[in-house]
Amino acid sequence: MRLIASDLDGTLLTPDKQITPFTSEILTEASRRGIHFVPCTGRPFDAVPEFVRGLPGVEYVITSNGAAVYSVASGHRIYERLLDEETVEKILELPLSQEIATEVLVEGVPYTESRYVEDPARFGATEYGIQYIKETRKGLDDIRSFLREHRAQADGINFICADQVIREQLADQLRRECEEITITSSVPHLLEVSHSQSDKGQTLLWLLEHLKLSPEEAMTFGDAENDIPMLRAVRYGIAMENAAKHCKEEAFAVTGSNTADGVARKIQEMLEL
Repeated sequence: MRLIASDLDGTLLTPDKQITPFTSEILTEASRRGIHFVPCTGRPFDAVPEFVRGLPGVEYVITSNGAAVYSVASGHRIYERLLDEETVEKILELPLSQEIATEVLVEGVPYTESRYVEDPARFGATEYGIQYIKETRKGLDDIRSFLREHRAQADGINFICADQVIREQLADQLRRECEEITITSSVPHLLEVSHSQSDKGQTLLWLLEHLKLSPEEAMTFGDAENDIPMLRAVRYGIAMENAAKHCKEEAFAVTGSNTADGVARKIQEMLEL
């Protein structure tokens, strides 16, 4: 084992978005053995906590569902796969229900509608999600104008909607109108749109090649739909006990939940720590 990549929310982090002392201890020991540890998240870089970036063995972070890879030392990107401008224009032409909020990820920063920041619960945010959104999002009065201005710089576009029927209708429309996209979801009320060659699996494979490592030397952890590509990409793709059913079906094995140090317990077992 030379590299371990892990999702954050629902995987490495506890429900209150922390890392336990036991997990920190195991990651420290893995780092002593020369193993890279790569946070691989749907979050933009600015929303990745400092304590995650500072974990032992963390030199790189994969963000925005694979749209970018950052060097932690420099804070700069070493890889990116942005949405095509033509795709962004097509998305801008779509009529959207008032029950859908739009979020744009540009250069590692999440921008969204002011009404979403003011009332995240209306769009399906959980109790923790409300706090997270208010702390990390930059609210704008006119998100569509902002997106049009930055159409060449978009890592991805997220649509947030509590109504499942409206959300699925939008997903179907996006698939019909836009060819070069991937649509995934890390939480039920969220549609995450990125380039068709931008997902956690494809970008992790790029990083492995960059580090001159093979997929057979890597292990990944995840719990949601957006984690499935990286579970498939390597020899040891591990799903959490709290993972979605399809995520578990795609995994090499299932570990404990994020409330029971599932990531650390599996690393301990695999490395015989």
